[in-house]
Amino acid sequence: MTKSEYLESIKAKLNGLPEKDIQSAVEYYEEAIDDRIEDGLTEEQAIEEVGTPEEIAEKILMESSIPKLITAKAKPKRALKGWEIALIIISSPIWIWLAIIMMILFFVVIIVIFALIVSLGSVLASFLIGGLAGIGAGIVHLFSGYGVNAIAEIGVSAVLAGLGMFMIIPVKEAIMGLWKLIFKFIKWVKKKIIGKKKDSEVA
Repeated sequence: MTKSEYLESIKAKLNGLPEKDIQSAVEYYEEAIDDRIEDGLTEEQAIEEVGTPEEIAEKILMESSIPKLITAKAKPKRALKGWEIALIIISSPIWIWLAIIMMILFFVVIIVIFALIVSLGSVLASFLIGGLAGIGAGIVHLFSGYGVNAIAEIGVSAVLAGLGMFMIIPVKEAIMGLWKLIFKFIKWVKKKIIGKKKDSEVA
């Protein structure tokens, strides 16, 4: 495969993305190939080192936003016939609602995971801040003459603060895990949108 054929293959596999994104990708990989040729590799060796068009296209698509991927996926690979256009228009109430429902489900999952992150952070903060504030208030009450009640307040608050400190590491790990889950979910959705290339597209 020549450099020209290689770049055209990448361009074809990115069909549907904004033209400037495609052009930017083509220019980047053209420069990457040229740099390797200048370093002494043959054109074929340079292309092999950069990666296959399929690998390059998948990498670029995975880095693209979901709206861009949906647009790229929905864009016809060929000119549509009259009856196909009519069918799309007639069925639009169905697929538009399906698209809306899918987008809502996507955002619901993201919001639920994010809500869990906020909840965990809030619980930890309430234990730490509440416990420390309670200790401070108990000390003030102790010097104000509340005696046993103030000592009890300090004791309970110290337990809360201790639990909060004990929870810092597991809550931190849980929050990091949930953040990773968000990115994994987004990556999974992107892979589902991109789908597997058909043999006719890869060839």
